[in-house]
Amino acid sequence: MTRSRCCGIALSIGLLQACGGSHSDSSASGGSGPGSAGFAGTSAAGGAQASAGTSNTAAGGPASGPQATSDKLDVLFVVDNSYSMAGKQKILAKSLPRFVARLTNPLCVDADGAPTEQPASPTAPCTLGNREFKPIADIHFGAISTSLGSHGGDVCTNHPEGHQDDQAQLLPSKRAGLSSYQDSGFLAYDASGNAGVSDAGALSASLSAMIEASGEDGCGYEAPLEAMYRFLVDPEPLLSVELVDQKSTPTGINETLLAQRQAFLRPDSSLAILIFSDENDCSITDTGQGWFVASTLLPGSSMSIRMPRASSACAINPNDACCRSCAENEAAPPTGCMPLNLDSVCSVIETGQPYASYEVVYDSLNMRCFEQQRRFGFDVLHPIERYTDALSNPKIANRAGALVDNPLFAARDGKAARSATLISVSLIVGVPWQDLATPESLSGGPLAYLDSAGLDSNGRWPFMIGDPKNNVAPGDPFMIESSAPRMGQSPVTRFAISAASSTNPQENPINGHEKNDVDHADLQHACIFRLPQPILCTPEMYGCDCAPDKNGSESSVMAENSALCQPPTGGPPTTTQYFGKAYPAIRELAFARQLGERAVPASLCAREVNDEQRADYGYAPAFDALLKRMARTLK
Repeated sequence: MTRSRCCGIALSIGLLQACGGSHSDSSASGGSGPGSAGFAGTSAAGGAQASAGTSNTAAGGPASGPQATSDKLDVLFVVDNSYSMAGKQKILAKSLPRFVARLTNPLCVDADGAPTEQPASPTAPCTLGNREFKPIADIHFGAISTSLGSHGGDVCTNHPEGHQDDQAQLLPSKRAGLSSYQDSGFLAYDASGNAGVSDAGALSASLSAMIEASGEDGCGYEAPLEAMYRFLVDPEPLLSVELVDQKSTPTGINETLLAQRQAFLRPDSSLAILIFSDENDCSITDTGQGWFVASTLLPGSSMSIRMPRASSACAINPNDACCRSCAENEAAPPTGCMPLNLDSVCSVIETGQPYASYEVVYDSLNMRCFEQQRRFGFDVLHPIERYTDALSNPKIANRAGALVDNPLFAARDGKAARSATLISVSLIVGVPWQDLATPESLSGGPLAYLDSAGLDSNGRWPFMIGDPKNNVAPGDPFMIESSAPRMGQSPVTRFAISAASSTNPQENPINGHEKNDVDHADLQHACIFRLPQPILCTPEMYGCDCAPDKNGSESSVMAENSALCQPPTGGPPTTTQYFGKAYPAIRELAFARQLGERAVPASLCAREVNDEQRADYGYAPAFDALLKRMARTLK
């Protein structure tokens, strides 16, 4: 079953034009609120439905068949650079040296795969057991951000003080002071020293600096999946998005990006992609009406954009054929559906508005990507299948819709076409670590994550992403996206959700407790974690979750009663932030589910953030899971 995608806006009357085009029920909506886009308030998350199934188009493509191997490795980091990410980036940066050391000087392991030692050098023999894989002598490391601008709108324009549109280019081309190999934009490791640095420690330091330089001044419409696609796959990566005839229109070709891709990505390498974000993916389309979600004013007008409400059917089932936008200008309703002017929701139109719309207080820019189909009656996010197909199929659609060779798999430089089995994806995102952890971890052992097969056999996927095709919410209430406080208990740990009135930030060990969404601009947290050092928030610190308002008032902090702002020992909230947070990453997890064994999801809410010597410090468990997957792709 398909449902119509709104594809035109008649701005003279402010109505969406009913038109053709469709998308699968498995396409997902989600995202988050704008970060540093020139307006006050902290970043919020959003997101909604996602496919629980496997992309049909991936079946039989290069992702199937025997496992290929390579002696080269290309690693791409896709880093969220919106508000509240700086502290998380720092923990990621501190987790990197061990990861780089494992790649260049792998551990020795016993017959069961348990580590025995890490030799002094890549050439030193194991005194017990064997190397987990052969030391990798040729590695490229690159990093891009999740900020792709406003898609033709006016929200995330590239203000001089921020990085709202990094164009999916490698960060040294967007940040001053970062080193890269021969000014290519990426770092290169070569054990021989001929085509890169041979000092793994120096490389780790440069890579850590690159990750931290991502910053937290980017667009809050985080688009990690589209940024990944644009850098690695897009046959014609756009230079900009312009508003032409009231439609988002890609313009130009980003030749700088194409040159970076050509140099960074070898045709015969093993490819590892690491996505790092605390919010749901908000990959807005760069065509049609994508601009509408990312705008405050109608173009050429002083009229504020108000998001339309959805017909009454959407609240019951957003997959229903009768679920459509109250702003739709339809000649006739779908068969069996009530005309919009008779619908109980759409017929209530505020004076001065052209269609039933949300009141300003309920139309926060922070929530424009949250459950679009259910709330607005249309969905302008790319379907998840766009990204699984991109990492699976030898052909990909270009800007005109014609099938062309997928640059990720195309044969070149005398090398054969890449096998999709060489691709590994790590997603460090918003999900309780308990939902992903092995039974031994849940029993008190060091944190380790289940692989895709383990998540399947332990029945974890329905807990995390539900079944949106059949309008079934995630089984774990901590993964339900809601601004209102939720109820229920974790199906994995049986920890119950705690009330928003709690003054104990550790009342439950997953997200502390719910909070009050006093300004209707934020979602409840999927998980929280103790920060290594508390942060004293001041009014100008927009990236701080406990900051007072611009006048220094703490009233909103007190009213919200967020666990992030309460002392670990308990008590009322303060303007000191003690905990970090992440929101339900439904789209990223649906992407992981579709990729199958090639993806290894992990939690952004690190369990251990104080002892850097621990084997499971920070995001080391995520890297461990990625390395186990990558080992299969390496010679």
